[in-house]
Amino acid sequence: ARMRLRDSAATAELLSFMGYQKDETDGAVTRYRIEGGNAADTINLEAVPGGQAAAQGAGSVHHIAFAVEDRAAQLRVRDALLDTGYQVTPVIDRDYFWAIYFRTPGGVLFEIATNEPGFDRDEDTANLGQALKLPTRYEPYRGQIEGRLPAIGA
Repeated sequence: ARMRLRDSAATAELLSFMGYQKDETDGAVTRYRIEGGNAADTINLEAVPGGQAAAQGAGSVHHIAFAVEDRAAQLRVRDALLDTGYQVTPVIDRDYFWAIYFRTPGGVLFEIATNEPGFDRDEDTANLGQALKLPTRYEPYRGQIEGRLPAIGA
């Protein structure tokens, strides 16, 4: 992920708190990584002093998601964030995972989601992706959603 921020120092501090380590700097961009992680565990912070604040909509990122193994780990993260002064949502059941949300000092929405129960909770892993599965809250809109999906040819 890449975050363009007017002031990246406080977000850099948050990333360190989350276990990220400063890797390299190239101009205004500083890369942070989780040791032993993969490319998805990399965040680039770009300092853009005087830059324009982003607005939600086309071309902007809604949130950046991070995974934790289970609900116990998520609650430890939530407690640590609260102890540090962040405003964190209660745990939200998203059917396929539990999520908490908070905003970084730069205003970016971070999600901490569990790996459990997982996307295979309502279908066999051998059949994943062969049928449209919706979270419970969207089931009443199934017809509308399916009607807007483009046909996929195999």
